Amino acid sequence: MLTQTRIATGPESIRAAVAIKRAIEGRRDAWPFPHCYPPETSERRDPMGFTAVPAAAAQSTILQFAVPSGYYFYLQQLGLFYSGTGFNFGDFFFTVDQNTPLGGGAFQGVPLTDWQSIPFPLGSPLHGPLTLPRAELYSPEDIIRAKVTNVNLGGGGGSFGAWFGGWIIPVSEVPFAE
Repeated sequence: MLTQTRIATGPESIRAAVAIKRAIEGRRDAWPFPHCYPPETSERRDPMGFTAVPAAAAQSTILQFAVPSGYYFYLQQLGLFYSGTGFNFGDFFFTVDQNTPLGGGAFQGVPLTDWQSIPFPLGSPLHGPLTLPRAELYSPEDIIRAKVTNVNLGGGGGSFGAWFGGWIIPVSEVPFAE
């Protein structure tokens, strides 16, 4: 038995649209949680980088990762490391930002909330990076940078390192990304 398709009009169409929106919102965080469990089509990405201690009052890029076109990037782990002689909190500041080149702002640049002016390392080279409570989502062609500003460190031959741990997923696999 075939059922006839019915098209809603007027106020009935608004109620139907609101019901569909609520049904979708209710499933947004339903398993398999793409922000926690990467789907089979994802690819693991672990970009890493390092730089020598920059001159006093200078900023340097530790790691720059460009999200490939056609993919979203879920950042699940973050490591910001220092190796060298002792330091005091505030001798250097780490910053993680999005689409902001070194030394200036870009029109589309975004300083990431709570990831600006971090006065101490996050994670440890011995024990690995910090796992975020919920993965951060980045859009195709976003550029994520880890930077360090030397406030009061001597030149003593130290270095800074950064690690972004996560996965890329094709755009078609992330229905609620925007």
